[in-house]
Amino acid sequence: MNLLFVIQESARDIYSHKLRSSLTILGVVFGVASLATMFAITAGMAHSLRERLVQTGDFEKLIVRPAAAPAHQREIADISPGVTYLDAIALRNSSPLIHWVSPVVDQNAWINFQGRGLQSRVVGGEPEFLTMDVHHILAGRGIHPIDLEQHHRVAVLGSRIWQELFKSPDAALGQTIQINGESFIVIGCLPIYRTEGQQRAAASGLLRAQEERRAQRGGRQGRHWDPFPWKNHIVLIPLTTMQIIFKSARMDTGVDLGPDPYLTDLQVGVADVSQIATVSEQVRSTLLLTHRGIEDFVIQSKLDEIQQIETDVWRTRFSGSLIAGIGLVVGGIGITNIMLASIVDRIREIGIRQAIGARPRHVFLQILIEAILLALVGGLLGLAAAFGLISFLDRIANIATAPVIEPIGMAASFFFALLTGVLAGVYPAIKASSLRPVEALKFD
Repeated sequence: MNLLFVIQESARDIYSHKLRSSLTILGVVFGVASLATMFAITAGMAHSLRERLVQTGDFEKLIVRPAAAPAHQREIADISPGVTYLDAIALRNSSPLIHWVSPVVDQNAWINFQGRGLQSRVVGGEPEFLTMDVHHILAGRGIHPIDLEQHHRVAVLGSRIWQELFKSPDAALGQTIQINGESFIVIGCLPIYRTEGQQRAAASGLLRAQEERRAQRGGRQGRHWDPFPWKNHIVLIPLTTMQIIFKSARMDTGVDLGPDPYLTDLQVGVADVSQIATVSEQVRSTLLLTHRGIEDFVIQSKLDEIQQIETDVWRTRFSGSLIAGIGLVVGGIGITNIMLASIVDRIREIGIRQAIGARPRHVFLQILIEAILLALVGGLLGLAAAFGLISFLDRIANIATAPVIEPIGMAASFFFALLTGVLAGVYPAIKASSLRPVEALKFD
């Protein structure tokens, strides 16, 4: 049997019943369009969540924080020096898999400039700190090794700080601010860190309009939900300056125990993300040596959070696919109904074909290919409709995260359309191929 002839005959029959075929195809179009759009929206959500993790540097770092020693080590926990700068030195020389090490000491402080002030997080860090949280310098410069050596009183301001005190980064550079009463010169400013949704709102003017309405109601401009408070609400000063000025004394029941050597945390950059478990074990082994066997620290990574995000995205896609798949089911039922009706109209034709030599498998293939052609046309039109719907949601509906069109999502939607055509055509094809020629020829 000539397959090309069968396809031509199937196309001819579909074309001869334009209205009926169009209504049948419409169900497949809606199903494919909704499924492809769902894939694009969830892909956009996943991209936005991953991008947020990238902006924090959490993909490729470990965080070491002080912790209580385990119960069996409590009595000898005092022999450990705790998490100090010596740990940073030891880790820098411990493994080639460690890309950078960033010791951090932070505390809350009052930031003041000419009578204007606010509470903020002040961080004592080294040049690697900018790498740690993926910071970028908007104006001026960052912390330099010479600032650490000379204990310079210099500061790099996060966006919320320079916005509140100076309005613009250029106006902040070179000014002297007070941190808990101590003078520091502003040498750099960091940009405003926003989520993708906030960036889109800012580009479209919605963010400015929201701030203007907030100002009209008596609120302060710039006051809105901040997804990156640890990046925007920050003042960075040299680690050595932090320790000398703000950590020079450690009081306990009125007794000065001397300088405070402890770090708030110690962050370790991993050269190869796939080796993060290995690096974690190496870091633990090194710290056990410097802490004299006392495990008074905890090593954290964002792997669990990253895996949870992937799981949530998969669940969203799965549930969305089930909902969008209802459209394809409806389209499949429509194809089945139209093919059954077509068989009733063509019973005598089928009987004649069988009488002159057509076998049941030829009839089966004819009906099945016709159903697949209906699904194929519906799938192609559905993909075209999906592009229009995605563009509508992106430009007019202005959803928070931009949809991302992935080839695999489009291919999956089209595949399910073809699968719907196959499944919807099997029963009518079986029914048509099982007709006996003698009975089929009785119909007019």
